[in-house]
Amino acid sequence: MKILASFLVLSWVLASACTPTYKVFPSKVMEDVDRNFDFSRWRMMTDGSELKKVQLGGRILQSQVSGDTVTIVVSQLPIVTYPAYGPKDNGKNNGEFAVVYRGQVDNADLQRGNRVMVVGMTRPWKIVTVNDLSRNYPIVEAGCLHFWNTQGRDIADFPFYEAGYVTLRQETVCGKN
Repeated sequence: MKILASFLVLSWVLASACTPTYKVFPSKVMEDVDRNFDFSRWRMMTDGSELKKVQLGGRILQSQVSGDTVTIVVSQLPIVTYPAYGPKDNGKNNGEFAVVYRGQVDNADLQRGNRVMVVGMTRPWKIVTVNDLSRNYPIVEAGCLHFWNTQGRDIADFPFYEAGYVTLRQETVCGKN
């Protein structure tokens, strides 16, 4: 009986350890997020008729702060849970989108190459000017943002940051929605 109980406890511990529990956003923020959102399809719908609450990740290409509005141009990357939670470079050009956030963000978080995850509402395409370059992008109006200050490296390149061996600076900011 003790062997069976030990086996059950060990199985539960192992199963719990394998379940991804790392969360960067509060549960309330994640309510009503479309878990089956098709980024490629959304990029093709230039009329903006599809307004949804989404979670997207990517690599920062450009950013600009104007008053209390931050605009970030992001190269979309898939969000993975292994080998590390967050946006993972898959070597493909998945497309770009712009994030508009009303609030304060540390300049270190907005550096080119950093990873970012956003939860917000899709909006119609619009022309976005960042650093004197104007382009038409699909827009996500951010409610919350999470930044990994990776300086262009993958998040998995910081495998021991939780143990204190390598520091990976992270920051979550949420607006007053």
